[in-house]
Amino acid sequence: MFSGAQERSTALTGYVALAAVGALAAVGAWEGPPGTRGWWWLAYGVFVLAFVVDDLAGTGVLGDRPRWVPTRALLAVDVAAALVAWWIAPQVGWTAILFVVTVVPAALSLPPVATAVLIAVQSAAVVAGTARAGGDVDEVVALGALYGALQVFTAIVVVAGRRQAEQRAALAAAHAQVRAASALLAASSRDAERLRISRELHDVVGHGLTALALELEVAAHRAQDPALEHVERARGIAKDLLGDVRSVVGDLRGEVRGLESALREVVGRAPGLQVVLTVREEVPVAPEAALVVVRAAQELLTNTLRHAGAHRFTLDVLADAAGVRLRAHDDGRGSRRLRPGNGLTGLAERVEDAGGSVRFSTAPGEGFTAELEVPA
Repeated sequence: MFSGAQERSTALTGYVALAAVGALAAVGAWEGPPGTRGWWWLAYGVFVLAFVVDDLAGTGVLGDRPRWVPTRALLAVDVAAALVAWWIAPQVGWTAILFVVTVVPAALSLPPVATAVLIAVQSAAVVAGTARAGGDVDEVVALGALYGALQVFTAIVVVAGRRQAEQRAALAAAHAQVRAASALLAASSRDAERLRISRELHDVVGHGLTALALELEVAAHRAQDPALEHVERARGIAKDLLGDVRSVVGDLRGEVRGLESALREVVGRAPGLQVVLTVREEVPVAPEAALVVVRAAQELLTNTLRHAGAHRFTLDVLADAAGVRLRAHDDGRGSRRLRPGNGLTGLAERVEDAGGSVRFSTAPGEGFTAELEVPA
């Protein structure tokens, strides 16, 4: 899993190498056997086409990777085309550069052992081709060692870059978890303070004003002119103040809606990932349900950052009288078979413990989708 910048720089390096091979073949004197030049260009063209299609599909230019464009199939085409081009005309020494280019997608998509086997096979092809072209022992050994070393170096660089990207993704996921905890704590503290102030206003000031209004009403029945006018005015002021206190208490209780603010704190900033968040909070959400939803959103974002290789993460949340419904989708690589890890398993258990339900779906090139419902 590379970042976008790494993907572009890696692909650019491959294009430069391919352009160099093609340019040398076009402007240099043909050193291969007579009648083989057309076949060489055909093999070279197939190699370039497979490389370009894989790059465009992998970087999202063609949208989500179509099912008919599997990485390993395109890699097999590139390996076969490089071997054919080399075997047709091993005298054209720069053709062996194609072997170095194939190591890049191999190191990204194959296990290390398979990549090592591929390097060994291609290095053996360099040795055999050089010997077939009439090279002496020193030349055979030198070219075999040179292109073998280049392939190994390329594999090491690619693997190191991938590990760095994975470490950055893990760090971003950890950062998202920390922000989620901070957001929940801040929202909980704000809501608790609002509730405390509203209770104090209702219980202390509200009760006091109610008692004052009742006393003034009694006084109004007993007062004589000119004091009656002042008592009536004071009773009106007390009633207005009581109405204002009740309005403030209602507003404070209505502001106890930490769901949207907490979600925006949790998923609002994810390094290297475009996040689209939509929250419709038609009714206040109970703190218990809000905690389940925010934790679920946090886990889904973390899962995307760590495993999906996605560019875009969409989160839609609706809270109404029936409960809270959440749908999350990423445009990552997807998978043929879903194997929930500890994170997704814990998410499902948390939702089910709250009386809700959750559904996961994924497919190659179609990303990952999660839908959950938590009752009100």
